[in-house]
Amino acid sequence: MSANECILDTTVAWTDFERKIREGLSTDARLGPNKFAGHTSRCCLIACDWVGDTASAKPPSKVVLKITSVSGLRAVDGSLPDGRKMFDYDDAQWKSMERTMIRMHNIEAASYNFFAPFGEQMIPKKYYGERIGKGESGQLCLEYIDNSRMMNFHEEHSVEQVRQIARALGKLQACSLKKAVTARELQMDFFGSMPQFWSFETYTGMFKGILAYDCSESTKNLMTKIDALLTTYYGVNLATTVHKQMGFRPVIVHGDLHTGNVLIDKDTGDLASIIDWQITHLGVGVEDLHRIALSALMPESRREVMPSLIAEMYNSMIENLHGVKPPYTFETAIASALGLAVSTLRALFRQYIYFADQDEVKISRQKIKLDKIIGSLEDVLEFDTKNKKQIGNLKFTYSSNM
Repeated sequence: MSANECILDTTVAWTDFERKIREGLSTDARLGPNKFAGHTSRCCLIACDWVGDTASAKPPSKVVLKITSVSGLRAVDGSLPDGRKMFDYDDAQWKSMERTMIRMHNIEAASYNFFAPFGEQMIPKKYYGERIGKGESGQLCLEYIDNSRMMNFHEEHSVEQVRQIARALGKLQACSLKKAVTARELQMDFFGSMPQFWSFETYTGMFKGILAYDCSESTKNLMTKIDALLTTYYGVNLATTVHKQMGFRPVIVHGDLHTGNVLIDKDTGDLASIIDWQITHLGVGVEDLHRIALSALMPESRREVMPSLIAEMYNSMIENLHGVKPPYTFETAIASALGLAVSTLRALFRQYIYFADQDEVKISRQKIKLDKIIGSLEDVLEFDTKNKKQIGNLKFTYSSNM
């Protein structure tokens, strides 16, 4: 097979993509001579040059194709200088990462399959793509959300934008209570297995990286206190076990809901879609809400409105249950939020300290990033104290066999 027959130097052929998207859309239209045109970021945006009968089926003019491969991640990691690499793996470790990415693909495919029967939600439509195996090679073809852009960590997003996300999360959580979650991919303890591919040195290095951008005495003192807590929070699986420990029915949780996984309308700033459901698991919805609040809002605003945001999400869930019994009370949601607020910080630091640009032109962006990160670290200390006083016998690392 020649290189120009494949997409982005992967083993996925254009002919395979065309066959599967036509089957997924139930259309007789075919891709025309411009089918090799496309652009890529972390996945592939394909402009579909349909020919034939497109009036009746109205196939999409653009789709997003996600291809399971470590090549892109490996290239990014290789471009980073020593000391700032995410992984710095040898070939065997990259092979292990490839297996993890296959697992994440299967989780994402199962997530879209679960939500599909519920109609319009704030997530992309899936056109085709199943778990890898039985002829499936790791493709996920999704709706392209037109006139949208990512939320950015370097922006001061509004409380109203996060309220919209809270309402969307509540609606999605209600879906997971109206239908049994049977896919084994959605019932796994992804966070508990993280130490298998993230060493303790890599984990602690992410937090220490902030001193390259702010080495003031106050920040040094803060990081000394944080450093003392890292052993406690390394490899914790509270996010995927809190419902078992507190004894209530879980909901589906996105698991990685930072600003980079939220699309907003380019013109209005309204929520357009929640994407990248690769670490979906069963748990408590406040995990997602804390993560997006930490990465979207400035510390002062976040601290002031967090209880009302939890109420917004909880009320949205209740409104969309349509007779199904709520799994927990609002007071329980508030209580479970304490420990989860700390466990959500991993994604924040993975994304925004490791990839921070030291040569960033706009100093204001760097200041916003630092303010958010330092504010989050300050809250870690406060939540750690509250955890010890208020969440009783909850274990940060828990096995159902205990």
